[in-house]
Amino acid sequence: MTNSEFDPQIITINDSLFDDINESDTQNDILKIIEEIKKSSGIENLTYAMLSSIPQQSKAPPLITTYNENWQELYLSKGFLKDDPTVNRLFESALPFEWSKIVCRTPREQHVMDLSREYGVGESGLTIPLRGLRGELGILTITGPNAFNPPLKSCYARTFSQVGLYLHEWHARKAGLRSEQDIPRLSAREKDCLALCAAGLMAQRISEKLGISEAAIRLYLSSARTKLRSQTTCGAVAKAIRLGII
Repeated sequence: MTNSEFDPQIITINDSLFDDINESDTQNDILKIIEEIKKSSGIENLTYAMLSSIPQQSKAPPLITTYNENWQELYLSKGFLKDDPTVNRLFESALPFEWSKIVCRTPREQHVMDLSREYGVGESGLTIPLRGLRGELGILTITGPNAFNPPLKSCYARTFSQVGLYLHEWHARKAGLRSEQDIPRLSAREKDCLALCAAGLMAQRISEKLGISEAAIRLYLSSARTKLRSQTTCGAVAKAIRLGII
């Protein structure tokens, strides 16, 4: 199954899989969930990594990946992290980006990209920057047989931003980076707006239901996104659910 067979407006991931991520104990548990996500979304590979804020680091970050073992071993043994253009671009962009838009700046970067294709990583890729509650930088990359062009890009970016946030927080908890103080304090209105978004309501319907203006709804959602360190409302909803805020 390829991503060309999916209607970009209806790509969905079973909500139970997000709960499964939260309840997972081991990386093997997570990999089993990722395999289910791959089947339902048409992607070929998914990789998540927690990164430090120093792009020049050569030490490999903890990885959760479906890439083949030969590529994983080569990537880590050769220290490709510092020459990976998808990682280097991450420190320059806060938004998801397609690999087709990347311009390799050095022969080493081009070498890494060429080798990745030789090792079957995927013809096309989409990389999504992630930020944790304490500002930890993470990366989620998906690959597939076809280009992630509009409208596929926006659909996959929206869906997998949620996947990335769940994996990011799961990893942070396992690493001992979370405490009660990390849970943002949202106002009652911010919680109401997020909860109604989670139920599928748009701004106009939320406005009618709460009896306040659409401008106020947008303001509350913007504030909630800021507090939850999420670029999108979908991501904020996912994080709020994961943290038990709504």
